[in-house]
Amino acid sequence: MGFSVSGATAVLFVGLLVGAATLYPAVDQYAERTADAANADDERLLTQRNTAIETVNATYNATADELTVAVRNTGASTLSVSKTDLLVDGSYARFSAANTTVSGDPATDIWAPGQTLRVTLSDPAEPSRVKVVSGPGVAVTAPVEVR
Repeated sequence: MGFSVSGATAVLFVGLLVGAATLYPAVDQYAERTADAANADDERLLTQRNTAIETVNATYNATADELTVAVRNTGASTLSVSKTDLLVDGSYARFSAANTTVSGDPATDIWAPGQTLRVTLSDPAEPSRVKVVSGPGVAVTAPVEVR
């Protein structure tokens, strides 16, 4: 075995070390991001499991052309009013903070467990059903009582 074989072996070994040194941070970062994503998904699922809402009533006043939907937070998670969506007969209904109250408080965005969110919409067509979707994705559907 001459010097050329030893030199070639040394070059290959150095190349292998440089390759491993380059690959290790990429693999480490991939594993860290995968673990972070799994933790975030677990937290999202835990929040969704701790969320429950129920419809108190959905009433349409035909005289005033006003729809009022009351939904109670029966879960353990605190919800956000601004992240809550309302569908009226399958169509997205926009509502502002001015049209909502949480247990009588019109200024809050926090919908705590045990509290009732009341949404009032003016001038919708006579609806037959509503669906309320909370921020974590838990939804409840109810028929509308027309008065």
